[in-house]
Amino acid sequence: MLELDKNYTDQKRIFDELLVGSGVVVFKEVFLIDKINEAREIVNEFASKQDQKETHFNAEAEASGKIHLQQRVWNLFGKGHIFSDLITNDIIFDLMAKFLGTEFICGSYCASRLLPGAPGQEPHIDYPYWDLYKQETFPLGINSSFPQNCQATIPLDICSEQSGATAYYPGSQKDLKYPTKKDDFSNLKQMVANPGDLVFFNGNCWHGAMPNKSEHQRAALLIEFLPKYVKPVEDLVTYLDKNFKDNCSHRVKQLLGFNYEYPKLMDTSKSVNEIGIGYKVKN
Repeated sequence: MLELDKNYTDQKRIFDELLVGSGVVVFKEVFLIDKINEAREIVNEFASKQDQKETHFNAEAEASGKIHLQQRVWNLFGKGHIFSDLITNDIIFDLMAKFLGTEFICGSYCASRLLPGAPGQEPHIDYPYWDLYKQETFPLGINSSFPQNCQATIPLDICSEQSGATAYYPGSQKDLKYPTKKDDFSNLKQMVANPGDLVFFNGNCWHGAMPNKSEHQRAALLIEFLPKYVKPVEDLVTYLDKNFKDNCSHRVKQLLGFNYEYPKLMDTSKSVNEIGIGYKVKN
């Protein structure tokens, strides 16, 4: 795991770490604690009063009757301006524009809250590869030669080994493969981080939340970034009201996919020669 100051600017080193290094990069002390606390308060409020929401890779938690200790809060864009503020940070936009293309989008934006005693997750990789165990549903020759995903985490609580900081298997992103029980997990590391840090990791890197053995919760914002052409896993738009859609920032509009209008109802479109660079036809 590469730890960096928030003013670090050598993007090549960062991308090498994500693609062919450990797969994880941490920027220290990026966000003001006041903003982190504001987000934490909102997440805790919703998590405490809502019914259990969809979670993933939690078979052990469900089987042991502890699924209620592993909570998710979805649709964060609609739960407070602070979440738009955090996700549009300059470091995020500068790096993701190079890593995934200048019109990258948000694939999901939620909060994870692990209460004391939460058993954690099984090792996995993230969308759009998260069901790669069904290899026959993916294109021939799919590989990790270019990224189609990057995950970001903003800790709201201390993410320590004791509180179940996300485990990862350094370098596992280099071989695009879903982890199984037959794989060697002896090189396990954890994404130890503090509130206000910003963690990036390659979604193909084997990872999973570890058991929370502490006496306090471990909450974090989980963000998935995708190239513009990959269908988001979370419907980020339906529950946003018109006022939000009309008045959100240009960066938020991009993240929601408003700048890339496809799929499009072509039969009613009045556009002519919408795509192309304008080669002239020679007579």
